[in-house]
Amino acid sequence: MPHNLNSASVNSANTGSNHQAYIQQLYHRQNGDGLLQPEKEPVEFDTSHLRGAPAEVEALVHNIKEVAQQFLYHWRTFPIILPPPLSTCTEGEDTLARKKHHLKDLFVAPSFDELDSVAVDCKGEPRRLTKKQLESISKRGFQKEKYGKPKKLNATQLESIRRCGEFEVDSINFAGQTHRWRLSGLLQRGRDRRRDALLRDLALATRFLVVTAKARLISHCFSVSQSLKALITGLLRLLDIIIGVPSLQAHNLDAKIREERCRYLVAELVCRPEYEDSLELLCGFVRKQLRRATMEKFEVERELSQLLPIPVPFVFGTPAGAVVDLRLFSRDIIKKALPILVAILERETRGWFLHFRERLISELRARKKPDEEIEREVNEAVMREYLQRVFSNILSHPDILDLGNGIAQLLVQQAQSVVLMHRAVKTVQRKLIQTKETLKYHIENEHPVLSRIEPWMRDRMREVEEKFIEECEWSAHEEALTLCTHQNLQQTVYFLNRDLTFMKEREPVLLKELRKVKTPTRSFQWPTQIWFPKNWIIRRNFQGQSEIIPTVLSNTPTSITTPRADPSQPVFLVEREIVHTTTTRWPMWRWINYVARTWCWTWNAMFLLGVAVPWCSPVSIRALLLVQPFTPDLELSQLNGTLFPRKSSQMPTLCSRLIALWRHISKKSDTF
Repeated sequence: MPHNLNSASVNSANTGSNHQAYIQQLYHRQNGDGLLQPEKEPVEFDTSHLRGAPAEVEALVHNIKEVAQQFLYHWRTFPIILPPPLSTCTEGEDTLARKKHHLKDLFVAPSFDELDSVAVDCKGEPRRLTKKQLESISKRGFQKEKYGKPKKLNATQLESIRRCGEFEVDSINFAGQTHRWRLSGLLQRGRDRRRDALLRDLALATRFLVVTAKARLISHCFSVSQSLKALITGLLRLLDIIIGVPSLQAHNLDAKIREERCRYLVAELVCRPEYEDSLELLCGFVRKQLRRATMEKFEVERELSQLLPIPVPFVFGTPAGAVVDLRLFSRDIIKKALPILVAILERETRGWFLHFRERLISELRARKKPDEEIEREVNEAVMREYLQRVFSNILSHPDILDLGNGIAQLLVQQAQSVVLMHRAVKTVQRKLIQTKETLKYHIENEHPVLSRIEPWMRDRMREVEEKFIEECEWSAHEEALTLCTHQNLQQTVYFLNRDLTFMKEREPVLLKELRKVKTPTRSFQWPTQIWFPKNWIIRRNFQGQSEIIPTVLSNTPTSITTPRADPSQPVFLVEREIVHTTTTRWPMWRWINYVARTWCWTWNAMFLLGVAVPWCSPVSIRALLLVQPFTPDLELSQLNGTLFPRKSSQMPTLCSRLIALWRHISKKSDTF
């Protein structure tokens, strides 16, 4: 509850010396306008009931008490200034003309729509401008004083009318607020508005010359240059349809550059002497698996799960003698550390953030700093405090210390490196934004007409951004190197130096070389049948090596005809077709395809109509003339690679069918 309502209640309810002293205190708390201001008082908490409680409980309660007393308060005095009563007569008012006051009139909300009230006189009639007032509009306004006298515009309002054709009128109900009126353009537009209209019209006219006309000549859409490019493209496509234009492409440039970049980062690293045995064991295991992969089929993940874990060295040395610890790339360590890190990050976000931020904001506002600077400094301070708490907790956490000697330091250094690299990128982005803002301000001052053409301004900003990126291409790396060197992050500095050297020196050369290695975008295969089995191609695959062996025809079948899974036994394969391949590498590839397709289809049709149907089908000449059934197809033996007749392809002849039919009839007759 407030201790006093207003000065009237204080004067009527309090007397004596104590009251005079309190009035003196209220007098000193008045502001410059003579109004009483509320007075704050800190909240006091009684903790005497905690006597006999455990020490940790008392310490916790005292900490909460200190924080609460620092931020919580209540109002010691909260004066309420009441408006004068309706029945009170003001000076100059006729005391004989008493107004009747009704209870319902006490609760009528005032209307804050002041546009009508400031535009009419005290009697409620519209303020009509006389001819003399219209002539002196630049010296007089539409307002009138309380008793109907015309108000002259002050120097500020006159200057505002001359400048922009507008003037402001103070609000009646809201102190410090104003209403703005704009004069008709027929009376006064203001020099600023006239200048803006002139520049806007000039910019519109200039746009047709600078932007539209230029865009019709050279632009990315509807222009003469694009028409020529489209005409050339159309002619090339017509030529491609008729004869075939070479089509080549360099594939997977990004993946190849990324692979070379990763190799270059670790190219100089040398295994430490104490880990050479583990390195030899790992290299031997890899060589063994590579040899095994050429001889048999197996799943690497399943094999690794069944084998004993292979020790992998993670500590290396540089030519300069520095130690590079890569244990954070160990899946086992990261799998164990990840839940602990997540718990630390969640725990350190609670309990301190709000009062820490409020304290910083109040301190910076006390220094009269702008809101943008306050926001930036508060964010930086909060992030710095949060990281400090997280790093301290990581360095002292027992579970992380159990993961290995130096793992906690590696985690902290990795986090610091990531934060510093993000900070370097933001610094470069901030420089780019400042450069664009500076250029925009310079263009607006130097070219007031062109700066109002949005496409022209976008082109200038794009050019500035491209120039900045070209000039500051390595600024982020260099800034990160400076920050990491200042924080003594030697391992991060080493890899950043290697990465910067690769991108500056090796990447352009590699891109130039890899772009020359182009492959055809399309390839076509034309298989043609080999007519005679003695010309079939037999391949023998054993332990990753393939060789062509002589083709041998045999009449003795074997029991094994499918490839064996035993890696100690060879695998035989037969090729019954010759495959010709054409690509889009050379000019006139469509005609080359036409010749290859014609040859392939003709040869296969001749084989079908001249060999398969007349000699190997059920309606062949052999089926008509031979007495015994014949076997036209052959299969490959997996024992010695010979070809022998396939029993499943045995073809009966006319005579054999008649003989079989006669025997069947004879057998049934005897049975009957």
